[in-house]
Amino acid sequence: MEVELKRKVYDKMIKWKNEYAPNYALFLKGARRVGKSTLALKLANEYKSFIEIRFDKAPSEIKELFINSLEDLDYFFNKLQVHYKTRLYPGESLIILDEIQLFPEARQALKTLLEDKRYHYVETGSLASITKKSKKILIPSEEYTIEVLPMDFEEFMWALDEDYTLDLVKDHFANLKPLGKINKDIMKKFREYILVGGMPQAVCEYIKTKDFGRVDFIKQSIINLYENDIDTQEEENPVYVKNVFAHIPAELSKHDKQFVLSYIDNKARKREYEEPIKWLNDAMIINVAERVNEPSVVFNLTADNTSFKCYMGDTGLLISLAYKNKDYLENELYEAILFDKLHTNEGMIIENVVSQCLRANGHEVFFYKKTDKESKTTTIEIDFLIRIRNKVSPIEVKSSDRYTISSLMKFKNMYTNRIGTQYVLHNGDVKREGEIVYLPYYMAFCL
Repeated sequence: MEVELKRKVYDKMIKWKNEYAPNYALFLKGARRVGKSTLALKLANEYKSFIEIRFDKAPSEIKELFINSLEDLDYFFNKLQVHYKTRLYPGESLIILDEIQLFPEARQALKTLLEDKRYHYVETGSLASITKKSKKILIPSEEYTIEVLPMDFEEFMWALDEDYTLDLVKDHFANLKPLGKINKDIMKKFREYILVGGMPQAVCEYIKTKDFGRVDFIKQSIINLYENDIDTQEEENPVYVKNVFAHIPAELSKHDKQFVLSYIDNKARKREYEEPIKWLNDAMIINVAERVNEPSVVFNLTADNTSFKCYMGDTGLLISLAYKNKDYLENELYEAILFDKLHTNEGMIIENVVSQCLRANGHEVFFYKKTDKESKTTTIEIDFLIRIRNKVSPIEVKSSDRYTISSLMKFKNMYTNRIGTQYVLHNGDVKREGEIVYLPYYMAFCL
């Protein structure tokens, strides 16, 4: 059974086709296995014909065209048509350059190809902006870049044919109406999403089999693929990159969830790990949240890059990474999530999925923390800060049923004029108390 997934990013791709091609090449950027190639092939169906050049398989004579034949583009395109046995039509054909990070020379050649304006071009790439090979080429400015992220909860629900449920959720969010008994049913779907994650291959397997064991096998294979990429990349020390990657679950399971290098290695030095962390973030494998010292609508102005949290780009992968190389039946998180029995130290899962939802909605993730200088104890801690209508909206994520909102109240009192609506994401229903809005976790996709 073939499963076709509806992706939000596809609308942006159509916009590129209608408004920016052929003057700009479309660059689909994202981590491995997020569905870039599938999206490119779907877009190809909008054209009269297309050629897909896969640089993991392209023969040397095809690669050489991008180096030695750019002065004679008639010859260049004729060779492509003969090799791929596909006729190209000016203005009506698409050329897909798949896995372009494996052959950066093709990316550099795009400037010449775009000046010709005969055809449209889509590039797909993982790690394309950070490989050493890319640093040796002139990256064309004529690129229309779209980030492809793991599927969010809304896309997961589309895959389950739950469109009506989503309409209901959006209506209750917009009007801040409690959902009543149906809240538990939607929360059950959200727990399924947390376990499966948003990697398209894992989602398709779940739709076909409803078997978490088979889904976990796929997620473990993706983790192995990432680890292989780490081993074979030439930019950073693979040992340091792997250390960061492997310790993400442990760091998030701590109470404050901030990444502390000494927990990885008591001899670790900041300068040794700065670039490996940046490598993982640029590769879109992780989602780094920086601490904000003075909240304003321009978070970057007061962001402190020495204090940060590392979230996994996909929560389903986080769950599998936490119990890597073990059978999924030994993964205690599956039972805890399925039966709604998450403990406080497992709140990392909820916080991670919220960071994933916020990132999917276009928010950069930041957090706030204030520490008493004398006692060195934390007095205020806000899990996320986002910008809504030129105001700072703080978000607290509560993984247990018993919680307080003292940090939220203190934060509001300190920065009254800058603060908009305050949100508490919890296991309960929708309600509003003054300027504080309580939402079930799954409504994070609405923010």
